[in-house]
Amino acid sequence: MARRSSTVSVVSLGSIKGLADVSHSASALTFAPSPSALKSTRSVPLIHPSNAQSVRTQNETAGIDPDELFTKCTIAEVKAKQVQLRSDAEAKQEELRVMVGERYRDLLQASTSIISMSKSAKRVQEAFEETKDAIVSQQQPSRENRTSNVGKGDSHLQTLQVLSAHIKLLLDAPEHLWRLIEQEKYFHATWLFILARVVHRALSRDDDQDEASWLNKGINVMEQFPLIQRQWETIYHFQTQIIHRATLSLRAYEKSSEDTCGTIMTLHILESRPLADTLTTYLSQRTRTMHTLVSKRPSIAAVATPNGNPPTQTNGHLPGTSKPAQSTAMSPKDRLREVKSSLLIVVEVISKTVNSARDVFQSQKSAQPALAVRVLEQMHAESPAVSEPVPPELALNAQTILSGLPSSSYFALLPTSIRSYKPYVELSSASSSVPGNFLEDKLRTWFDQSCSTLRDALDRWLLELDSVKSVWTVRSSLRKWLLDSGLVKAERITLHNLLEEAVRNRITTIWTNTIYHAKELFLKALTSLTPDSEVGAEEFSPLKSIYVSPSVPAPPLSGSGPSAYELPYQKYRTALQLQLRGRTPRLQAFLSILEESAASLQKDYTHIGSEESSRELVHNLVEAYLPEAKTFCSTIADALTSTADKLMIELDTARAMKSIIFLSRVAIEISLASPFLDNIGCDEGVALGFRDKTGLLFDRIINWWKEHTISSIISRYDVNFLHLPLSTSPVTGPSPALMASLHTLSTSLHSLGLTHHPSQLISIAPSLLGLFIDAFTRAVPNGDTDQSLQTLNDATFLRCLVSTWPPEAFLTSSLDDLILALQSEVQSSRDPLVSGLGQAAAKQYLMGTQMLLSALVSPFGSIEPTKEGADKMSTLLTYGVPVSDTTFSPAVELAKVSTRFPLLLVETR
Repeated sequence: MARRSSTVSVVSLGSIKGLADVSHSASALTFAPSPSALKSTRSVPLIHPSNAQSVRTQNETAGIDPDELFTKCTIAEVKAKQVQLRSDAEAKQEELRVMVGERYRDLLQASTSIISMSKSAKRVQEAFEETKDAIVSQQQPSRENRTSNVGKGDSHLQTLQVLSAHIKLLLDAPEHLWRLIEQEKYFHATWLFILARVVHRALSRDDDQDEASWLNKGINVMEQFPLIQRQWETIYHFQTQIIHRATLSLRAYEKSSEDTCGTIMTLHILESRPLADTLTTYLSQRTRTMHTLVSKRPSIAAVATPNGNPPTQTNGHLPGTSKPAQSTAMSPKDRLREVKSSLLIVVEVISKTVNSARDVFQSQKSAQPALAVRVLEQMHAESPAVSEPVPPELALNAQTILSGLPSSSYFALLPTSIRSYKPYVELSSASSSVPGNFLEDKLRTWFDQSCSTLRDALDRWLLELDSVKSVWTVRSSLRKWLLDSGLVKAERITLHNLLEEAVRNRITTIWTNTIYHAKELFLKALTSLTPDSEVGAEEFSPLKSIYVSPSVPAPPLSGSGPSAYELPYQKYRTALQLQLRGRTPRLQAFLSILEESAASLQKDYTHIGSEESSRELVHNLVEAYLPEAKTFCSTIADALTSTADKLMIELDTARAMKSIIFLSRVAIEISLASPFLDNIGCDEGVALGFRDKTGLLFDRIINWWKEHTISSIISRYDVNFLHLPLSTSPVTGPSPALMASLHTLSTSLHSLGLTHHPSQLISIAPSLLGLFIDAFTRAVPNGDTDQSLQTLNDATFLRCLVSTWPPEAFLTSSLDDLILALQSEVQSSRDPLVSGLGQAAAKQYLMGTQMLLSALVSPFGSIEPTKEGADKMSTLLTYGVPVSDTTFSPAVELAKVSTRFPLLLVETR
């Protein structure tokens, strides 16, 4: 609120006479004590000589009348006398305090009461006398004089009332201007300021030739009322305030077109600024709003690796760059909500700025003038009624403004020229309109600059979103907003293309970083496959990976909620599913690196591909992503091959065997059983090439494993066969050395972990058996008849084992030749009754060992056809149930039973 001019209080100055009387009475009191005080004259203090001057001064000014004092003295002298009297009064008060301190309180009270009563009586007497004189002096005025004086007094009174209405407006204007500015009603404040300026000009007219001049009415306003000029100086500074605050308010994008038009009219009228310049100011202020909004969040600088590959990202963020502290503490949902709201605010600023500018400055298609022009027409005094009514908040006039002021009824005394005042507006001037081509050029330039700013902000803010789902949510929100934005088609297309480009870049980056991260983890895992790596605890033998059930989770505490049961159940269920699929924990950890990344990509693709309107964007994303996926698959295949090559050239074959078998299982799982290739999104050609590479790698590993397995088993067979003890009992079956070798072959086959890949197992088993037979025929020892007979039995059993497979699976010519040679050698021996193992006996022996050699016998063949109504045992034993009354002969060499064996305690499980 404006500060009013300070005036000297007449009451305070008029009381000088009273102060003088009090001072005079107090001084007289010192020299004329009451009789009760004379009894103790020892204690009465004498007046100090230094106070004599003040006493004389009080006596001099005691009889001065205040009216005479103001007439004879200047204001400075009056103030000096006032200060002097106050100092004298304070000195006298100090003397009185001293007297009170000397126990003269009763004296003071008595003297004060007496003096007060005396003065009161004197004043009453004077008042009666003045009243009497006034009554006596009155005379009966004549009728003619009374009539003329009344008319003259009424005219002068009316003039003073009109003048007071003018001054009242100037006095009320500052407070009301502040209120309007605080309410952001700048157009109303402009009107009030203009009215105050008109009132001040009306008061400051001093032309004697003007009949309406105040001088002709006997009042010199500016001289007699200096308050008017000071008040106008206070109001005049509001022009700068209104312009400044109105300019800053143009940054607020939430305002309606009507509020924006009122602010623009404020700048146009107060500053006499052309509408074209106000448009420039409006767009520049909105540009500052854009820069303020997009600079709220920090940007994340892009970092590239030396080899040109994208850097590894964790949760979508670059390594080595810290996320903002604000974003670090946020959950993904909070970050998504903040990014989406920030982007919606920025695009809202763009749309509302352009739409408001068109509403205010652009003429409508129906030949309706622009809103700003209609407001100017409404303000124009001589113009006819406007073609289209303006909004009520813009349809202002002097009467509306005056009615909103306090004591509005008092302003009815203002002359009609003020109550019906309207600012001068020249509608035909170029400054009162904005050409259409100029408006469109300005809006196009501003829109392009804003889109560039939005593009940078969009790319920067989308970096804070870690998932494709979050990015797609932002895209859906912005696309939905575009439908109701009110922008023209070209502008909507520009924003749509900008959004699609930013979303495509971000999704491509997320997918690329996912692939890169998975590749780095997988390559790091491959480096752990060394000859020294411990994989023995996770062998693929069925006895260790399938037939051992996972531990059942302990039940939760009583009173626990459903969540306490759900989590252990899900873990147990997942462990069972992995076990049924043949996934050991180490193999699952190895493959989950690829499968989880591919599953996340497939989930993203399914999410974004569900919308019909997004097919073009999805197609572009897939086109940009396929080269990365192809490179990723090629890298994985090459990494598996190079790791296998390193393991194959190790000198310690036995130590490298476990790691290379594990690698073969990884290769076959990725190629055949893993959903990695289906989810990664490669085309058929890339997937087929990947399967060919991993298939060839698996075949190489298996061939290498076959060679080393056969060579080690044959070498042990030779050693064990040559050291067979000479037994006096007849030789009736295959040698323990052969059975131990075949059992080792079967166990080795099971250790490959191909139970869930029967096609691979069926193709490996006959080839492995064929290699063993070839090595067996080449390594047959030459010896006496007992050795030949045992060799014949081994060869006959091998021939029976081979017969379980299809004929085309083996080339048994060498084995048949060996059997014929051994039979002739045995028959030509010294004991003609000794004969080799017959076919029937070999089949019986095979029945008894088919479970022991389960990996070497064909799962589809049978020696005897299955009879109808066979029991469960015969169904499980494909090659028949052994005869129970035959003499038991162990398949492998057993140690002799100790005499203390029955005495040992055997734990029953």
